[in-house]
Amino acid sequence: MRVPTPAVRPRTRTVQPPPGAVMSRYVAPLGFTLAAVWVAIVFVLAGGGH
Repeated sequence: MRVPTPAVRPRTRTVQPPPGAVMSRYVAPLGFTLAAVWVAIVFVLAGGGH
């Protein structure tokens, strides 16, 4: 008598994003923060202490 073997599901590979995509996840917020700081500095300098 044969014992039924469980159905073997094919292994699904996990999709790894390219290294550039992972790095941009951290660079984008940094760029936004630097831009916000730059705009704040420009506003302070344009105000001239009035």
